Amino acid sequence: MRDNRFGLNFHHFGLAVRNPDDAFRYLQSLGYTVSATVHDPLQRVNLALCSHPEMPRVEVVWPPGADPSPIDKMIQRHSGLVYHLCYTAESPERAVTAIERAGLNIVAASTSKEAVLFGGREVSFFFVENVGLIEIIRGDPAEWGDEPAEPGDVT
Repeated sequence: MRDNRFGLNFHHFGLAVRNPDDAFRYLQSLGYTVSATVHDPLQRVNLALCSHPEMPRVEVVWPPGADPSPIDKMIQRHSGLVYHLCYTAESPERAVTAIERAGLNIVAASTSKEAVLFGGREVSFFFVENVGLIEIIRGDPAEWGDEPAEPGDVT
């Protein structure tokens, strides 16, 4: 096993879309299960986590309607775009420090927020130069004991 110096564990890809219908149809045709749609007022987006027993999770993210959202500029140019990698970490602060010590430039893209999709767990976004946007969820999913809402449990 290789050494994970950052203490990050992969969680999902973030897929920004104008409208989620085609993304859901595509992912479901690949065998993904789509969680309930949730609106996250702190992140100003709508979300659904798509899971598959053999493939990585995909978080589908789209604007909440007429209100501005952080993905608006991206989806003006592209109707769908994988725009972030998400990891979990027991200590996001230690992970950021380790990334800096590895000689990589990392800058906070937003303040930490509680994420509706992840049961109120703290999430943070960072830009890593020449890597892109990463999201870090605080905690260990093995200890969460819960999953995102099931289809039909729309919040």
